[in-house]
Amino acid sequence: MESCRALALCAVAAALLLGARGQGQPPLRRARDLGPPGGGGGGGGGGGGGGGEGGGGASREKELIEALQEVLEKLKSKRVPHYEKKFGQVPMCDAGEQCAVRKGARIGKLCDCPRGTWCNSFLLKCL
Repeated sequence: MESCRALALCAVAAALLLGARGQGQPPLRRARDLGPPGGGGGGGGGGGGGGGEGGGGASREKELIEALQEVLEKLKSKRVPHYEKKFGQVPMCDAGEQCAVRKGARIGKLCDCPRGTWCNSFLLKCL
């Protein structure tokens, strides 16, 4: 569930980044014209303030790229290795940790409990 949300977030961020790069300079001019309420805006002062605000757009783009890279790193660390999926293995969990999830009458196993403990079907924790 969380990985689906994170993947959707990555897709949206990537689409925004690619869309921003494909349009080039004109979107920066439009954003500069809209500007803050007391900024004056308009086309007359566009030449003098272009360098500072263009740098602001570039720094925002860098921030978005860094955020996207962080999300991608988190997704890579949460991936289950292919061989674990293929052979039906589940990771080990600690005692007291949630080991199963209930959906209606069904119980899905999240992880294997360590030796000497078992997954309690009422509490859904390793006891």
